[in-house]
Amino acid sequence: MIEELRQFIRHPSNIPISYRLGKQHHSQPARDVSQGGLCFSSQQPAHVGDSILVEINCGRPGFSAEGIVRWCSQEGRKYLIGVGFKDKAVRYAMRMVEQVCHIEAYRRRMEAETGQKLSTEQAAFRWIAENAADFPAAE
Repeated sequence: MIEELRQFIRHPSNIPISYRLGKQHHSQPARDVSQGGLCFSSQQPAHVGDSILVEINCGRPGFSAEGIVRWCSQEGRKYLIGVGFKDKAVRYAMRMVEQVCHIEAYRRRMEAETGQKLSTEQAAFRWIAENAADFPAAE
């Protein structure tokens, strides 16, 4: 990947994604997310220009969008795959889904650590109060 080609700053992430390349369906955590797309590791390489369906189902409603493989590079025994989304509405929706995933993870963590069961709305208010200032702004 050539750094000069990157239009958007990538933010580290571990949100769970599912993707379909051709007839193969896989699940992986995203490595990072940007306003223009995402990156994940895979056991299999992908070809630049391939169409890829990406799904994120950590919140309700889930997110599903068609993207394009922008780059693929080998990293050890795995491959890093960069996916781009052209549609602004898709990019915005992916950003919102990323926040929902963080809130859901926060809700589960609070229950595991304190035993306190928070509703999604309660978790959202708390997460926003505690983390929104540190959540990278959209480009």
